[in-house]
Amino acid sequence: MKNENFGFVLSTKESEDKKTARIIGTNHFTLMDLDLNDDVDVKVEDKIPLGKDSEFVKQERAHLSYDDLSKDQQFKTEKAIDCIVVENEPKYVKFFNEQSKEASKLHFLDGISRKLGSKILTEKELNGDFESFEDIDNRISFIESSKDLIVKRVLYELIELPKEKKGRPSYLFTVVKRSNKKEVKEYDEFVTDDSRFIEMIKEKGLLEKEGKRIR
Repeated sequence: MKNENFGFVLSTKESEDKKTARIIGTNHFTLMDLDLNDDVDVKVEDKIPLGKDSEFVKQERAHLSYDDLSKDQQFKTEKAIDCIVVENEPKYVKFFNEQSKEASKLHFLDGISRKLGSKILTEKELNGDFESFEDIDNRISFIESSKDLIVKRVLYELIELPKEKKGRPSYLFTVVKRSNKKEVKEYDEFVTDDSRFIEMIKEKGLLEKEGKRIR
């Protein structure tokens, strides 16, 4: 449960010998199965502490992909993501404030082109950092709901990015396990370690030397 301090419960299951829960983390939206301690009472939509000192968790069992979830769990995941983004509003407003014209990721948000992203940055430079989702929505005429932009991006990273067949997917907010579906497993998993990524593209003849692509 590295980097996940809390999780929202998507489902629970109890057998004769153990209790388990399926959760989504609140820091990076990590989906996982957990073994729970026998003496705890956990319900769907509860927010529970994670980590080695958690009184709820006996052990982590497995990280999951979105495709591993049932339809009901997927529905609850979407609700949980909305709650998590609202609860952590300062974190996601900070995402807007941290972008610069030299290195902006705003164009990764749904419906935000590089040109529109530049307009957001100009507004920020002229009138100061954004203070809330509402402040963003009021100051940027073409954004109806900045909160929804974040929620949509998180869902896109959970559902669609793990299926990308080409390139190196850009994860902004999530830590995602690649789908186990056959058509996805045919492709190499996304590599988060830059040095290994460079080795891989060197092997495929995509680098003349480190840091310089030739095709």
